[in-house]
Amino acid sequence: MVSSRVLLSALLHHFACITWAAAETVAASSQASVAKLNAASGVQRLEAASLAFHTRSMQSAHLRANSKLKSSSSHGLRANVFRAARSVARARLQTQQAPAPLYIPTMGLANVTEPTPYPPPPPVLHPWEDHQPFDTAVGNYLISGFIAQPTVTPPPSQSSLDLAFACPALLTWPSEVVVSAPDPCAPDQWKGSWKGADGSDQITWTTSCIDTTSPGITPPSISPLTTYTIPGTGDLFGTSQERQTLTGSFIEIRDCGGAAIYTIEEKVYKQTGAPDPTACEKYKSCDGVIYFQYFVKDKQGKVVALTPYTTIFQDAFDITDPAGGLIVQISRNGWSPPDRKPDDCSSAQPRVWNLKYASSPPGIWSTATNQWPFAAMMTMLSHRDSARAPNGHVHLEACEIMKSVGYLGIISFVACCCVCTPMVVFLVCSAPLLRFMGELEQKLLPKRMGKPSIYGN
Repeated sequence: MVSSRVLLSALLHHFACITWAAAETVAASSQASVAKLNAASGVQRLEAASLAFHTRSMQSAHLRANSKLKSSSSHGLRANVFRAARSVARARLQTQQAPAPLYIPTMGLANVTEPTPYPPPPPVLHPWEDHQPFDTAVGNYLISGFIAQPTVTPPPSQSSLDLAFACPALLTWPSEVVVSAPDPCAPDQWKGSWKGADGSDQITWTTSCIDTTSPGITPPSISPLTTYTIPGTGDLFGTSQERQTLTGSFIEIRDCGGAAIYTIEEKVYKQTGAPDPTACEKYKSCDGVIYFQYFVKDKQGKVVALTPYTTIFQDAFDITDPAGGLIVQISRNGWSPPDRKPDDCSSAQPRVWNLKYASSPPGIWSTATNQWPFAAMMTMLSHRDSARAPNGHVHLEACEIMKSVGYLGIISFVACCCVCTPMVVFLVCSAPLLRFMGELEQKLLPKRMGKPSIYGN
């Protein structure tokens, strides 16, 4: 009886072990299938539900086995096996229910570079830590001194540079402009302004003999410089100056940066024969008839405006484009350039030019803020007319004579320093220098008789 009980207990133990192994196999296979399903869809609840289903199946299998073996005396052993399987299943379920990572770790720049307030330096290899060869370590040491370091601030854009260094722009420009000319009755005849018909100041101009306002290096000229500034702020708007070349002279209008944007060329023609009675009587121009014509050219040298043939000191004329379209009408208010200073300046009329623009000028002149060069043109012509002779030529003024003498003095001084001084030094010091060098050669390298080392036949 005892042996039969022992045999029955052994059989039950063997059956329980087989059942537990089968449950473990089923749980492992279910875990693998759930892991694959999770990798495909990322759903964690399906894994937990599947594992719970298999756990309940294993528990029901154990319960059925226990119900068949109620009559045996090894009930405590089966309970221990069941509790062990249940604890293993519970632990595996808790392991499977751990939260999944929110991101997949990847290797990138953020893993190797620490955030800094300034741009990081370029990556380099360290000679000893990274086990560089000796030749690459030496090359890195020599070249690293020529590598530019990263900038703290990014370079400015072209638009920001254009805005920072742009010239002042005219927001409005009146259709009628009054340009003041050099006036002997004015407190300072070398200062004036451009005003609108309502008296509003547009631009103020100042003429000086020495150029102290033009930016950069400008070509030398003996003529005075006229500077245009914004009233109120005093910001530089542009300059104009007459330039002399081998082919002739012309007036150059520059912006605030010193770049030439327009040039004005003056042509003088003489018609022989009977003079103009009015010009001969009023301006003493009795040697034929003198005609003038002015051409306005852009920075490419293209003619964009011109005047018709005008006589000397003509009171009114028009400026048109090359096709004949009217741009502006110009007239004086009753004064003449040769007029001298009156005795009573209190009743004298100020000398001005009246500019009346067309309602719809052609080409680039249709924009009102592009029409200011004609005011600069009349300012420069007023200066030239104040020094114009009856034959049409412009004589030199005190400023031009002073600058001409100064340029000649500078050229003479440079010629003396570069040519005359070396010639004088050579003529005066050449003989003593030759004598000294000959004596020095005699002392250091005296002459000796040459003896052949090997006597020939």
